[in-house]
Amino acid sequence: MAACPEYEVLLDLHATGALETDEAARVSEHVRTCDACREAVASTVKVLTLAELPPLTAQEKAVVQELPQRTLSAWRWESRNRGLGLRTLGALMAVAAAVLVLLVPALFWSSGGEAVPAEPASVAVTGAAGLEETDAETMAAIEAWAGLEPLDVDLDALEGDALADEDPDFEWGETL
Repeated sequence: MAACPEYEVLLDLHATGALETDEAARVSEHVRTCDACREAVASTVKVLTLAELPPLTAQEKAVVQELPQRTLSAWRWESRNRGLGLRTLGALMAVAAAVLVLLVPALFWSSGGEAVPAEPASVAVTGAAGLEETDAETMAAIEAWAGLEPLDVDLDALEGDALADEDPDFEWGETL
């Protein structure tokens, strides 16, 4: 004999105790009057008792009670070690950057077997913002970088803001 189709789902919920009070009362009344539904509830209860876990032992209860504290301790330990690892990584990166800053230019400045002149030829530049001497090689490099022809500027004429004196509308911001 099969349980009533309209009560089929409700019987399983009734066996587990998951029904609201008004619905539980209605299903209980039906189970008292219907033999097929009573057998369905009994078989569901039997299956649930077989699947029920045994009660916890004293040792298992202690482990369950310690679980929040152990979890928090493990989280704190991991956070502390992660921070230590990040600080160590940052320090190593700073040391590596310092080594690169100090060693890489030295590699490019090494002569590598090429003859380096003892004293570079220099051109005297006077009067412009306290510059005393600039070597010819540096001037050529600056001119090549700027894509200009060699500079032919009378620096004596530039003393004392000569450009600003000649042109009343001259603004220093425009030159930048």
